[in-house]
Amino acid sequence: MKVAVASMGTVPEALVGVLFGMCSQFLVFDLDTMEYVVVSVPPRQEDQDRVSLAAIRAVATQGVSAVITGHVKEICRQTLFDLGIDVIDGVEGMTVHDAIERYRATGLATPGSRKGFVNRIAVTSSGEGLEARLETPLHTCTSFIVVDPATNEWKVVRVEPDGPPREVSLNAIRTVVRSGAGVLIAPQVHPECCMALQALAVTVYIAPEGITVGDAIEMYEGGQLEPLQYAF
Repeated sequence: MKVAVASMGTVPEALVGVLFGMCSQFLVFDLDTMEYVVVSVPPRQEDQDRVSLAAIRAVATQGVSAVITGHVKEICRQTLFDLGIDVIDGVEGMTVHDAIERYRATGLATPGSRKGFVNRIAVTSSGEGLEARLETPLHTCTSFIVVDPATNEWKVVRVEPDGPPREVSLNAIRTVVRSGAGVLIAPQVHPECCMALQALAVTVYIAPEGITVGDAIEMYEGGQLEPLQYAF
């Protein structure tokens, strides 16, 4: 039996890809031998639908029985189902290796089994606490509320605001990574910043401007936020 896992990298230690249709590669495992091959997806040429078709073709030609991913559009799920391929989505916060091991052990049958360990969640806000408002895009952010989702404990982490816009954005990215956050929630993130965070194993989610930090955390945990992912 073969299983394809959307991946942010080309090794099993990479994180599971956030969005099926935007994934640039899959790791295809033979569960009998645990050997794997890397299957690349052609870079985006036109619209996102075209990328999704390329991803579907990439896994379908490998003879897989199942695909493991973060999020997948319903039309892609149905197309894969019609091809006889099962889809296990909602997998996040874990490596490809961990996802395969959990699939072998439990089939990733429950939502809880599909969630890895997220150390911390960073939310862009100039306020303090869970009642602070989500109000600034990443590239102009001067502080984050960093939340431990297991305890709801939080702290404010400041960003150095001086310098040209590019340097401010880089400082924001560095601050998120140094905080230990595996997830960033913001109302807006530039594609270049999103790709940089992806490369540093931080998953980016977009939430409505003006909601509270606490509401943003609840929406994330409830699967109500859409992740961003851009092909490299």
